Amino acid sequence: MKIRRIIEVIPTLILIGIYFYSLSLRMSGGVWNNSFVISITGLSVYIPVISFFEAMVNSSRNLKYKRQNRLFYGYMIAVWVISLIVAVLSMEQG
Repeated sequence: MKIRRIIEVIPTLILIGIYFYSLSLRMSGGVWNNSFVISITGLSVYIPVISFFEAMVNSSRNLKYKRQNRLFYGYMIAVWVISLIVAVLSMEQG
């Protein structure tokens, strides 16, 4: 169970890293649009999909790992909401 969760969280960390890389490119005057769009779109799509599949897997099992589930879903929902807010605010600045 821990290995599966680590595999599910690693792409979010990579996408967050790409987001910060795009911000650093923006500050230095480089081309930052592509990496920004990839990171925000990836976070906005990946998190609901992986959360859905994780919930489907956990629905058939005994939920003896309640705290781990709360931490995982809390992390995923927080990152998802933040990425959606950043996406809306970036469209506003457009």
